[in-house]
Amino acid sequence: MRPLLRAARALLVLAALAPTAARAGDLDVSPVNVELSGGARTALMSLRNGGGAPARYQIRAYRWAQKPDGAMDLSPTRELAVFPPLLELAAGEARSLRIGTDVAPAAAERTWRIFIEELPRAESAEDAAHVRVLTRIGVPVFLAPTARVERGELAFLGRDGSRVRFALRNPGTVRLRPRSVSLALVAADGARLFERSLEAWYVLAGGERVYEVEVPAEACARAATVVASAALERGAIEARAPGACRDP
Repeated sequence: MRPLLRAARALLVLAALAPTAARAGDLDVSPVNVELSGGARTALMSLRNGGGAPARYQIRAYRWAQKPDGAMDLSPTRELAVFPPLLELAAGEARSLRIGTDVAPAAAERTWRIFIEELPRAESAEDAAHVRVLTRIGVPVFLAPTARVERGELAFLGRDGSRVRFALRNPGTVRLRPRSVSLALVAADGARLFERSLEAWYVLAGGERVYEVEVPAEACARAATVVASAALERGAIEARAPGACRDP
């Protein structure tokens, strides 16, 4: 049970930390967002082995796009250089990782992810008797666009009486990272009959996140309006549609 408890603690630490640093397993990483620009196309990242034994790591770079359900769409890339691509850290040792690109800024923000993966070490007789959970951390890398435009839009895609589909779209040039996304069914007197909080994650420039929510029949029968809303860094946006659960 010890490795499972250790992995659970690592996930809790990641969720609780501010976005300037992260820890997974025994590895401390800072920063956890890498921001590049036309005038600064290289950056340093600090890796520190907080464990009691040496550890080896492999670092790989991927071009990062998104699917409509929010899943990452990753493909290997040479647009982003990472040095060193392999390193070993002694217990307590810290080293810097250099990240950079020769790609010029474009109209929309360019996005990559690097993954820092712990490599298996030679097993001792004691290690062989335990399950070892290896660290894997993904870090987003952004190259600022030629002009920054931050804008989000919400649009309904379909209502069939039992499900409501809507999209959070990003027609801007930089990523959106909403603090919250929700759907509500509202009665004619303004009472909220149903409300569901939804997963809020990155929506990359030019992309969209599609949500599909099952809605209860009782609330649908009484509702007059359906409301989709998102809290963005620069304020809240919402979309309203009459007829609640079914398209006109």
